[in-house]
Amino acid sequence: MPSWLGEFKKLDEQELAEKKEGWYATGLPLFGDDAVAGRGIGVLANIFYNGDKSAPSFAYTPYEHMVNVGFYQTNRDTRNYYVAWDAPYFLDTPFRLRSLVGFDSNLFNQYFGQTSASLAPLQFNERNQPDGRIVRNATFSEFENANSFVTNRGVGREAVSTQRRHEYQFQTTYAQFFIDKTIWKVMRLWGGTELSNNIVRRYDGKWTTAKDPVSGIMVPVQEDTTLVTEESRAGKIIGTEGGYLNYMRGGIAYDTRDYEPDPDSGWLIEYNINRAEKKIGSDYSYTRHFVQVKNFWQPFPKYFKELVFAQRAALTKIEGEVPFFEYRYIYSIDGPMGALGGQNTLRGYRQERFTGPVIGFYNFELRWRLGSFHFLDQYFQVSLVPFYDIGRVWDRLREISTLGYKHSRGIGVRIVWDQATVILMDWAVSKEDKLFYLDIGHTF
Repeated sequence: MPSWLGEFKKLDEQELAEKKEGWYATGLPLFGDDAVAGRGIGVLANIFYNGDKSAPSFAYTPYEHMVNVGFYQTNRDTRNYYVAWDAPYFLDTPFRLRSLVGFDSNLFNQYFGQTSASLAPLQFNERNQPDGRIVRNATFSEFENANSFVTNRGVGREAVSTQRRHEYQFQTTYAQFFIDKTIWKVMRLWGGTELSNNIVRRYDGKWTTAKDPVSGIMVPVQEDTTLVTEESRAGKIIGTEGGYLNYMRGGIAYDTRDYEPDPDSGWLIEYNINRAEKKIGSDYSYTRHFVQVKNFWQPFPKYFKELVFAQRAALTKIEGEVPFFEYRYIYSIDGPMGALGGQNTLRGYRQERFTGPVIGFYNFELRWRLGSFHFLDQYFQVSLVPFYDIGRVWDRLREISTLGYKHSRGIGVRIVWDQATVILMDWAVSKEDKLFYLDIGHTF
């Protein structure tokens, strides 16, 4: 066995017998219906190279090379395209190489502020009228319905629409490169860089249609001032003109997970630091610290070998000259994720619903593998996954307490395809929403 690999990484006999040699591919079509992004279609595909069973690391690694390709587009012009390459233990060495290039465009990014004020429950005036009854602790569908009406700004002033008050348009083209070295079998040191070009557009003054509060007829009207513009004018945020962001990243991790794509046991304890710096061409200079702990545990291995408790706790802080759209972007050794809300952090809330200088969250999943089967020479395993998520944002580290958290819960299904591809389907419920997710890869 290679000296940098721990025995805990070795696949059990059944899994090793099912592991394919050489090249193979997996993938699935994507069909989405998201209240923000719209109805979409796309494809996710993984191309793997596993080598052959004579390779020293064959029994210990999920693959030698993986190329991941994603394409997704919606009727509301949300677009996501990317190509990624991952090579753990590159050429049977302790080094891992990763790269990713992509393009994202979303015309309806959510923005409720970049402080703990974003935690405020949704509220609205009935039919969006200043003298209307105030409804508090609303669901997102009620909030959007109220904002679909024209609002009267007062005597002598034109009526406006507030449908896009909490939205902005964002487009980014990016490239990431990383190198990772395993030392002492359980420690990983890594570093890398990311280059991106970011474009921000706002809805202020854009013509649209909204419902007349009396007749309900759709009428032409202009969008009112957005929250992004209000906070920019007040000097609360920067970055409304977009710009270049160039990062240097590095971190250290203790990693004893037995099988990275679908762990049954082990720990990942990570700290990393991300630095955007004008000296390397960035338009902004700031620092993000990130720490997380993941644990995977089989509580009853003798009786329920296929039952796994999975949990994650994470905390991050950002400081410096930070553009407002970067409060929502977090990076770990396993890849990027958004701020609080959405599939990767707090399911059941809209994507990046809550943002702030300090973000913390906890996720728990009970992964119960129900069975496995073969179909067209492919090997599939099916798991039922009830889950619970909790999280909060703060303005300062010293404000962290046990109060004011957002909660969500749900149930999901995982289909593990040829061991290294995990198809995720989750149904999540929160006080604001009920949302369905379809993707490749575990939430954590």
